[in-house]
Amino acid sequence: MKKTLIAGLLMSAVLFCGIAEAVRTKLVVRARSKDAKFVGTKMGGARVVVTDSRTGKVLAEGVTAGSTGNTQQIMIEPKTRFGRIADGAAKFETSIDIDEPTLITIEAAAPLVAKPNLIKSSTQMWLIPGKDITGDGVVIEIPGFSVDASAAETAKLAGRKARIPVQARIVMI
Repeated sequence: MKKTLIAGLLMSAVLFCGIAEAVRTKLVVRARSKDAKFVGTKMGGARVVVTDSRTGKVLAEGVTAGSTGNTQQIMIEPKTRFGRIADGAAKFETSIDIDEPTLITIEAAAPLVAKPNLIKSSTQMWLIPGKDITGDGVVIEIPGFSVDASAAETAKLAGRKARIPVQARIVMI
């Protein structure tokens, strides 16, 4: 009798509370230069790390890959609330197994092709099991420029002064 009662109580508890089961949840992350286009393969992409904000455990990591996106769509056309701007633009895509709403931190660092110019940006959000974040996904803005400067020629001394022509390539990240 006691075993039947205990089994019945356990069965009721399981039915009442449900069983937590991990669900694969898709997540798309894009890195966009401030007031410009997306960080694509040409700039080495952006390193993306997704962590559980509570525990610090890394849930996913990778690099954005693809094009910088459609200039007309990103920079010229008026934006609407649910309008998409990232069609075909560089992204990092992953699936994360979670069994409960999880506060995550997403960090993006770019440009990977010019590490001295590397800038990190991050955001936090709740990831809900089974609630995929796709389409434009999470867009993280990376401010700044990538600067590549070098001497155009060797230094020329004239008296006590040196003349050093410098060339620089400056682009938005």
